[in-house]
Amino acid sequence: MRYILLSMLSVFFLTVQAQKIENFKMSQHSGELIFSYDLISAAKSNLFQVKLFSSVDNNQWQEVEKVYGEIGDSIVPGTHKKIVVWIDHLNKIKPGMYFRLTASFENIDQQKQGTLMDDKGHSYPWIKIGQTRWMTQNLGSMATDNPCGNYYTNDEARNACPDNWHLPSDEEWMELETYFGINLEKAKEHGLREINLEELKNAGFSLTECNYKTSLYPNQQAIAFWTSTGSSMLHLGYSDKYLARIIRLDENKISKELRDKKEKLSVRCVQNATFMDKISKQIEVTINTQPTMGKVNHPFSGEEMEWIYKADNIWMRKDIMGSFQYKEIDGRCPAGWKLPTKEDWEALFKEMSPSIKLKNEKEVLSERFSSDGNWGMNLSNADYWMDIPYYTYNTYWIHNDDKEISKKTMPFPTNYRGMAQWTTKLTHEEAKIRCVLAEKKYLEKSKQLNRGTIVDKRDNKEYPWIEIDGTTWMAENLSYDMGEYSMCRDNIKVDCELFGHMYSIKTDENFCPDGWRLPTSAEWKYLLINKAANNLSILLPFGGTGFNLLLGGEILEDETGKGNIYTANYLFLDDDTHGYYYIDSKGQVEFNSRAKKRDYYYVRCVKEEITTNK
Repeated sequence: MRYILLSMLSVFFLTVQAQKIENFKMSQHSGELIFSYDLISAAKSNLFQVKLFSSVDNNQWQEVEKVYGEIGDSIVPGTHKKIVVWIDHLNKIKPGMYFRLTASFENIDQQKQGTLMDDKGHSYPWIKIGQTRWMTQNLGSMATDNPCGNYYTNDEARNACPDNWHLPSDEEWMELETYFGINLEKAKEHGLREINLEELKNAGFSLTECNYKTSLYPNQQAIAFWTSTGSSMLHLGYSDKYLARIIRLDENKISKELRDKKEKLSVRCVQNATFMDKISKQIEVTINTQPTMGKVNHPFSGEEMEWIYKADNIWMRKDIMGSFQYKEIDGRCPAGWKLPTKEDWEALFKEMSPSIKLKNEKEVLSERFSSDGNWGMNLSNADYWMDIPYYTYNTYWIHNDDKEISKKTMPFPTNYRGMAQWTTKLTHEEAKIRCVLAEKKYLEKSKQLNRGTIVDKRDNKEYPWIEIDGTTWMAENLSYDMGEYSMCRDNIKVDCELFGHMYSIKTDENFCPDGWRLPTSAEWKYLLINKAANNLSILLPFGGTGFNLLLGGEILEDETGKGNIYTANYLFLDDDTHGYYYIDSKGQVEFNSRAKKRDYYYVRCVKEEITTNK
């Protein structure tokens, strides 16, 4: 039989308790957002389910999934609570953000009595006892003149209650019993125990002797009720038994006992008076979404390298391609870059670590290292040993002055299997390389450089420029397409994107944009010989001068046969004569007074109005 729930007779109202969130604030450290809040509750025993939501428009909200700290289920009230979020793990982000903290908790409807009506129009009164609403009359009694109502088997009883009401469990009967004076430990036991039936009746609970076909107690005034709880002794053959409550009306006693589920007993239905309530607090914050970061070309391969400033270092955001034994690591970092020291890695670990103590700190740290957003480090969690991802770690070589490499055990940072930490391994195994910039004060020095941009009106391409000792140079190779008089290295288009075009002197056309010209040999000499002074790396990307010299010419094999020499020829113009400077990655610089018409050369332009006596 199906029933519908009737609206209550009296006005529904909630307990007005001091449940609130206070002092909800956010601060930022690097890529971490730190939220603090106070969770206030009049009932100290309350447990809360706390969630964090984010929005970029204060309209559409999304729950933040990777959030750690005092958040989630079973959060107790208290002050100075903290949770942390890594910015990259937010679904959407912009400098102006909204965050909402919610705390759900069980509350109790304080209405003490009411009525419900079944689909036949029969009304049943109820009273609230503790946190449960109990029907005060037997189910079916309002449909007949019999106060005992209908009798039900246990199967029938468990399907007889109105919607949103149910057959009480053994635990709910125990709550009723303890409310009226029975000790909790006693209520857990089977058998007879005394109960104050007078108080139960005064509360509005109707108790009338009923006659059952089932034998209860001879010569006793009794009423029997089903519970929804089956026997816990299935192994003893009690699968057809369910717990029931037998009330001896003339003795003020109640018993808990197992009865055959086919017996027909009375039913009282119940409804939980608790409901999930929710409090929330919202803040609008400003976030630094862009760390100090950028892109630069590898001086030899031309590959665009992403970098990020973290822990007082400029770090590459990606690994050097490949895996290497310790004896193979020399020269793997580009000019001006170096292997990090153990101290460099420890400082990075510290900056990326959660600012609150977490049991899963290594996993959280790994999530942050692995993220590929603005603030992550793109550290993968797979490495290779003999080209097989087996018996190995995603480890990174560190700088060490001791070059002994014969199966020496050394400590290394790792991000293996989602655990960012330190480990040890042998130096004849293979590991990854991640480089840091050798010049720690680069950013500080670069702020003092005089730099800007120009636009070549011929193709609207923008070029950076840098002033070096009174001469304004393009800080990037010229990349204007002059048709047959220009080409990409090896006729590969992508090399033009990496290094710029190479040019032939066969044309009479000016190479440079309006207001710019080819440098003289003296200007190149000052830059390569005087300025660099046997330290060509200062002209390379991140060398400190801002010149960003690239060696995108012919690639030669060095004398050992195990490495490459990267070269470039740069054009100059003295009066009407073209010459060039040869430059290579070994630091070799050669002056050539005449350029050949069959060859092609890279071009850097200088600003015309700037003159020099160098």
